[in-house]
Amino acid sequence: MTLTAADGANAEIYLYGAQVTSWRPADNEEQLFLSELAEFCHGTAIRGSIPVCFPQFADVGPLLKHGFARISVWKLLRTEQLGDLAQAVLQLEDSAITRAIWPHAFSATLTVIVGGPSLRLEFSVENTEATPFTFTAALHTYLRVANITTTVVEDLAGSCYRDAVTQVRENNQIESALRFTGEVDRIYSQITGPVRVRASEQDITVTSTGFDDVVLWNPGLTRYAALADMAPTGYQRMVCVGAAAITNLPIVDPGGTWYGTQELRHS
Repeated sequence: MTLTAADGANAEIYLYGAQVTSWRPADNEEQLFLSELAEFCHGTAIRGSIPVCFPQFADVGPLLKHGFARISVWKLLRTEQLGDLAQAVLQLEDSAITRAIWPHAFSATLTVIVGGPSLRLEFSVENTEATPFTFTAALHTYLRVANITTTVVEDLAGSCYRDAVTQVRENNQIESALRFTGEVDRIYSQITGPVRVRASEQDITVTSTGFDDVVLWNPGLTRYAALADMAPTGYQRMVCVGAAAITNLPIVDPGGTWYGTQELRHS
């Protein structure tokens, strides 16, 4: 489906994975990267855009990599116009299939709000069983850039990160602006402020609440070849900068709800 705000800003959303596959701010171009080789079939994740990783991010845990939310069919609860904004609310509840992977009862909700220069995602997880549970999650956002070699990510200086490329768990970001010269696969922890992504003719600020971490990823020349659903030049035109809850596991008590947001703003 396509959400269109009063000013023409729009977002495309699939019920499969509750995945936002396109975002065009008002009077502007596409801001999300969707691989031209992405597969749209049951059981396969859609490569690019904004996958919802839940109840596990990557291989941080014993479950299916990136969890089952991104390969599940969500239910559309409603779409509506809120003044100048357009909104869609989607829901995923536990089933026999999900409980075979992750033995918990839950209700996850993703709210997508578009309008003006912004795209806002609100993600919540309600515990509908009698015992507490924990999880990891991410809104693994693929931003479209003109060229990864001229792209910089700012406002991470002084932050601690886990590096999956070097396998070093404790690193400190020294550079005020991170540039890409090869594969980058990092989880930055305890990020309290916005992160800025600047590229040729593009300037996007990523702001989150509830999510304590930021995931930063680009496969680089050596890693992209292992991705059958990404074209040879695809890695040059994308960078993942997404809100995540990984290093401090969210704990949700019975009847309780965890809530996090991510807002992308184009300047």
